[in-house]
Amino acid sequence: MSGNAKTLYDPHTSPSASPEQQMLAVHTFLRQCRAWAEEREIPKRSRSAKGTESPESAAKLEAWLSYVRFLNHTIVELEEGSLDHWFRED
Repeated sequence: MSGNAKTLYDPHTSPSASPEQQMLAVHTFLRQCRAWAEEREIPKRSRSAKGTESPESAAKLEAWLSYVRFLNHTIVELEEGSLDHWFRED
């Protein structure tokens, strides 16, 4: 971060958003993470892996593919309500 800009994260505050708003924020964030991986990292890692027989390049590609599978699974769980208990205040 540059200059005097303050980060949005403050470990000393608790969420003031409703559980539904918190869920929506997490869902949106996960979709953005997936888009980043699918649009930027996976194509870059695929090109890198094709250009070499490096096990490290193949491992990096597989790690990103695994990450997207995890994100997909988590997004489905959020949408189905399987993780609602993480956001409820009771």
